[in-house]
Amino acid sequence: MENQIEQIKQQHFNTYKSAIIETIKNNTNVLTDEDLTSLLKKPPLDSMDLIKSKFLSLAKKNKIVLNTEGLSTLLDNYREELLKCTKKIKKTRNDTLISVVDSFNDSESVIKLLKKDFNNVNKSIRKILKDSLEDGSKKFFKKIDQVFVEDIDSTIKEKIIKDIEKFINGIYERQMIENVDIKILIKDTTLMNLVKEQTERYLFTISNSRLFKDNI
Repeated sequence: MENQIEQIKQQHFNTYKSAIIETIKNNTNVLTDEDLTSLLKKPPLDSMDLIKSKFLSLAKKNKIVLNTEGLSTLLDNYREELLKCTKKIKKTRNDTLISVVDSFNDSESVIKLLKKDFNNVNKSIRKILKDSLEDGSKKFFKKIDQVFVEDIDSTIKEKIIKDIEKFINGIYERQMIENVDIKILIKDTTLMNLVKEQTERYLFTISNSRLFKDNI
């Protein structure tokens, strides 16, 4: 009978553990497929496109006409390149946090995700994002000629490229990383609260089940 009780208790713990793993996956899916994707993909309005607005502002300031079709294509390709990082981020976050949960095997213990666990994975996520932004920027500037008409003054062209490079690798990159950090913080906080709720339900069942009461 005692062995049967222990088996049932372990099964209950495994169900609790599986529920937390599923919660991690769902939380990460929302982070990568909705939150981060919305930041990295093409904005719904041209007025929200910071890079395009910067290009057009510089063109107006220097009294030149840009190849807007070439600019749109370049920006679309740039964003498609950035979006690739969401798959890496999803895998890294899931793998890291699930490995922490997998380390809990004893039905006498409760599963915890600590701040240090999130700090570790978020360092990796930040590196993935930063590398993606840098790689995307390099590919962007390799094809930047398609933005300009053929008879543009080379001095003006180089000045605009230099200003855009400073903007993308400076203000734009910093803002993007800050916005991603905020999205991650919200999801981390949500996940920690969900894990606590799962744990409270698990402990409540253990404490109030007639089956377990005399065997705790």
